[in-house]
Amino acid sequence: MVAFLAVPILVTAAAPAALAGTGKPPKVRTVVSLTFDDGDSTHPAVAGMLERHGMRGTFYVNTDTVGGEEKLTRRGLARIAKKGHEIGGHTLTHVRLTELTRSEQQTQICDDRRRLVSWGYRPVTLAYPFGSVDSDAKAVARRCGYDAARGVGGLKEWACPACPGAETLRPRDRYDIRTPGSIREDTLLRHMRQQILNAEKTGGLVPLVFHRVCDDCGLYSVTPKRMNDFLGWLKERRSRGTVVKTLKDAVGARHRPLPAAEDPAAAPG
Repeated sequence: MVAFLAVPILVTAAAPAALAGTGKPPKVRTVVSLTFDDGDSTHPAVAGMLERHGMRGTFYVNTDTVGGEEKLTRRGLARIAKKGHEIGGHTLTHVRLTELTRSEQQTQICDDRRRLVSWGYRPVTLAYPFGSVDSDAKAVARRCGYDAARGVGGLKEWACPACPGAETLRPRDRYDIRTPGSIREDTLLRHMRQQILNAEKTGGLVPLVFHRVCDDCGLYSVTPKRMNDFLGWLKERRSRGTVVKTLKDAVGARHRPLPAAEDPAAAPG
């Protein structure tokens, strides 16, 4: 009689792609855009943090404040752009556009973009300061050559539980792209994660709005540790079909020419 030894068979859980035998990564369903407003002096450091996680962000700059106290320098801005991050417009002086005449809106938006172009950048998306936008501001943004613009608000969060979890990948209004509210010092890591989980339920685009990244530095700030922990968690969501893109790449924004300063068609109607 021949004795057979029972050999235990170890069964391990295969990765979804390997199990399917395709070797392909999961299909992208959710796109996250990490956007940073106001050209803050902390932004070169946070850009480096994104790079270490293999991500790129979108940095919105008020060109009249560049070089000012606690603001980006021209050198810092160049360093961010050189690493592949998007540089976008945010008006000259960070004003509420809805409180301006259409002519004043044009000065704030067009002249800001014109200066960025003169510095060697190709800004294609705009962020409205304070998320303050009306039909005139949207028309002026388009007239000044922007191909898309981001507001603040309109997506699901604790202040708007009935709002949708994500913007559509083709935004319903290209010149007022929706977001959750701005990340603040009291926004916990679990809140930031939940904004992504909300978006993953349906798929789509979720731009997040950050300002300062530093310890104990104001209401509209997030600590470097919390940001780093969030980025580490977000990186792992790739296996769920969630990826990080600049807003320009997320919506396919294209470069459009500046209007000539003396062009009558560029004048407010």
